[in-house]
Amino acid sequence: MFELVHRYAPQSPTGRTAIAIVACLIGVPALVFGLFALTGSIASGALFLLLSTVTLSVAGQLIRGVIRQANAAPADSLQDGQQLDEPNQTPVETLRQRYAEGELDQEAFERRLDQLIETEEPEQQTTERERVLE
Repeated sequence: MFELVHRYAPQSPTGRTAIAIVACLIGVPALVFGLFALTGSIASGALFLLLSTVTLSVAGQLIRGVIRQANAAPADSLQDGQQLDEPNQTPVETLRQRYAEGELDQEAFERRLDQLIETEEPEQQTTERERVLE
């Protein structure tokens, strides 16, 4: 059923979530109405229970797909509200900013700083490391 639902569902997580919400808004009342209708008419109660089962199953599969998409997304992709680094920022400045924001611990910061400095010209290496670590 997962493949069938996702063949016709939109590819964006927002679209899948919206359809899942609509399916829940139909499925939950149909479930409640179906349970109450079972006391009066078994046929109409069973019909509403069937409707609720189908819509809630579709909603569950869509939610499962959104979770899979979220888990498959790269961890370093931009989150809502994040902006790209300024294009005129040097790699060392970007590294310092990531360290200041807590994305990197001191060991990772120093390791990456050494890698960046190794790619620079030899006369800049010692002065750059001393300047950055101040």
